[in-house]
Amino acid sequence: MSHRLSLAILAVAVLLPAMLVAQRDEGQYVILSAQYGTAEHHVDVTDRLRELARSDRPFRMGNSTFGVDPDHGRVKALRIYARGQNGEERMFEFREGSTVDGSQFRGWRRGDWGRGGWSGNWGGRGAAQPEMTAALDNLRQAQQHLQAANNNKGGHRERAMQLIDQAISEVQQGMEFAERH
Repeated sequence: MSHRLSLAILAVAVLLPAMLVAQRDEGQYVILSAQYGTAEHHVDVTDRLRELARSDRPFRMGNSTFGVDPDHGRVKALRIYARGQNGEERMFEFREGSTVDGSQFRGWRRGDWGRGGWSGNWGGRGAAQPEMTAALDNLRQAQQHLQAANNNKGGHRERAMQLIDQAISEVQQGMEFAERH
């Protein structure tokens, strides 16, 4: 094998994993802030979430995760407030015991987020539309599952992903319409 070919193979072996990690860290949303608790009692956990994100592994969310119980005896949630590529704000909610996977957040592993820009309201944008917000969350979760599925479905997986993209767009447009009227 020639010396140039050996160098090229070595370069690919070294650079490819770094490129794949960088691509995996480029989700659709940038985190603005993170709150943990209930509507009545919650705390800012943005800095702690940044620490957890740097491990780049999904984690199970609860009081021990954040080292605080802001509302004893009540089921709490982690709310991540984020901004999409088109400037739309969105809230992601993870109830106690659920698993948090940061793959949908841009800069997750690098911790390159959480520098403000959020309205400060526990409900976030769309709080007056809990069913629509829940529908968006469920659609996005289905989207993630389909993206992770094998591509051996005779084109049906791809068509389902297109339909989910369309459904997400329709729900977002409906929420925006309701906020304007």
